[in-house]
Amino acid sequence: MCVHSDGRVVYVNPAGVRGFGAHSAEQLVGRPITDFVQPHWIDSMLTRILALSREGDSSPASEAILRRLDGSPLEVEAVSVLTTWDGEPAYQVIFRDLTAQKAAEATLRYQAALVNHVSDAIIATTADGTVTSWNAAAAAVYRRPVERALGLPLTEAVDGDVDLAGIVAGGGVVLATHRAADGSAVNVRLSVTAMGDGYVVLCSDYTAQRRAEIHFESVVRSLHDGVVVLDRHGKPQSINPAARRILRLGTDDLVADYETGALTFPVFNRRGVKIGDNELGSVKLMFANAPLENMVVGVERADGTQAWLSVNCGLLDPDDAENSALLVSFADITAEHNARAHLAYQAHHDPLTGLPNRAQIEARLARAATTGVQPLAAVLFVDLDNLKAINDDLGHHAGDRALRETARRLRNSVRDGDFVGRLSGDEFVVLLYGFLDRPALEALAARMHGEFAEPIYVASRLRRVSVSIGVTELSAEDQRNVEDILRDADAAMYRAKILRAGTCFG
Repeated sequence: MCVHSDGRVVYVNPAGVRGFGAHSAEQLVGRPITDFVQPHWIDSMLTRILALSREGDSSPASEAILRRLDGSPLEVEAVSVLTTWDGEPAYQVIFRDLTAQKAAEATLRYQAALVNHVSDAIIATTADGTVTSWNAAAAAVYRRPVERALGLPLTEAVDGDVDLAGIVAGGGVVLATHRAADGSAVNVRLSVTAMGDGYVVLCSDYTAQRRAEIHFESVVRSLHDGVVVLDRHGKPQSINPAARRILRLGTDDLVADYETGALTFPVFNRRGVKIGDNELGSVKLMFANAPLENMVVGVERADGTQAWLSVNCGLLDPDDAENSALLVSFADITAEHNARAHLAYQAHHDPLTGLPNRAQIEARLARAATTGVQPLAAVLFVDLDNLKAINDDLGHHAGDRALRETARRLRNSVRDGDFVGRLSGDEFVVLLYGFLDRPALEALAARMHGEFAEPIYVASRLRRVSVSIGVTELSAEDQRNVEDILRDADAAMYRAKILRAGTCFG
């Protein structure tokens, strides 16, 4: 409160001193009252007080903006009363500071604007679920204007079952499908909070998002390629029907085992070697190296069969690589892989005996000569005796049977790690690895001859067969090329055949 007479302040109470930002009344008393009124409010102030004609008359309460000592504005509600001071007319002014009230009103207006302009439906209800507030977004989401929603039970306003107390008790958030006023489905995420004697319900419309999710899920389900999403620990989060088919997950139990991590699939590289945790293909390295394209791996499927897959993988959220899941897609290339492997096998093996062919023999010899990793002790040139007589007497089918049996007995006669190949016709080559002296080589050759002590059963008849063996020894200092080595072994074999010696060294 303050009192002013003849245009000057004559009294200010302690609350007024504080309101005007002064330390004492002396800073205010004696100054023109207009020093403490914002200029554009002066005329309206004079109009109000000049309307007071008798002592005790008061002006209606009205808002005004005063000015503190430091010049800052002070919003007040003021009432002026005509009185006297020292026998002279004066005006007593009682004012109430509106600063906090104005701030609160501004906050409420801001909050109301937010409620009415956010994209999420915000609905307030009583404790029994009657709608008391319905913002513009709720009207848009549910196609129901405010005037047709207020006072309705929430279940009717959203055309769906809503157990407000149950949702709060269950954590406050649920997904639900409601119906708009026009009957269309609305997929929403409901967040419910108890507020005073009612509830506030936040409804986020994700109908378009859900439609996109359904479309995406349909596309993934229809893909011919397998699609699996893995979390950071390699545990499957989702798996499409094609992946179930490729991995032979034929039952719901197998799918459940896979998704819980109880079922794993051993993985192999192109050479058929099982991939360990520290090799390319482990989940950690797949995450670290994503994206990966067309990585060929073998897997042992749920039914124990092996499949070959062409795998692509990438992070679902590359912008959050630390937390993103991994999307793995794969095509079943088992048939193509096996066909290529069969063609490669045919290109390097003799179709009659299954032994490596000339190309493989020469490649082995060349590799031994250049790398020196596995020392080659000797090369044996083996010729089946009297094949022509078997062909002439019993037919070529019998000759083929004799060649296959020769191949089998030669393989039986050598050690693990040694090599047997068919050069051509009735000629075979044996590569003996390691460090073997002459007696050891002679013993191996004798064992080969011993394999042919038993006759061969061909064309319903028993025939005795034999082989002639030429041996050429090798050493680390050997400078011969592949052709020279085979020629020397062939020459030694020819001498053994002429001399009927069984084995000759050359």
